[in-house]
Amino acid sequence: MENNNDVTLIASSKETKYQIFKYKNSAYGIQFHIEIKDTTVNDWGCVPEYKSALENQLGQGALEKFDKEAKENMKNMNNYSKILYTKFKNEIILNN
Repeated sequence: MENNNDVTLIASSKETKYQIFKYKNSAYGIQFHIEIKDTTVNDWGCVPEYKSALENQLGQGALEKFDKEAKENMKNMNNYSKILYTKFKNEIILNN
């Protein structure tokens, strides 16, 4: 993807370069989940591969820690989600 002049990087993080990107003027991609409910992390944790991958990356008890941190930050994450999707929608409308 790095050598593709048709891809425009819109947002990145320390861990993942392409968090939000645009391909030409016809497709957008978002590489993360900002929408969350109080059951989201536990719902994901019901998938053994998800829990295993999370613990392989972050250590034993990572799912529980992630769930706790998500619940503590849920209000902010939901506010950021609204801002992101509003700006994203406006960007698409303004550029088409």
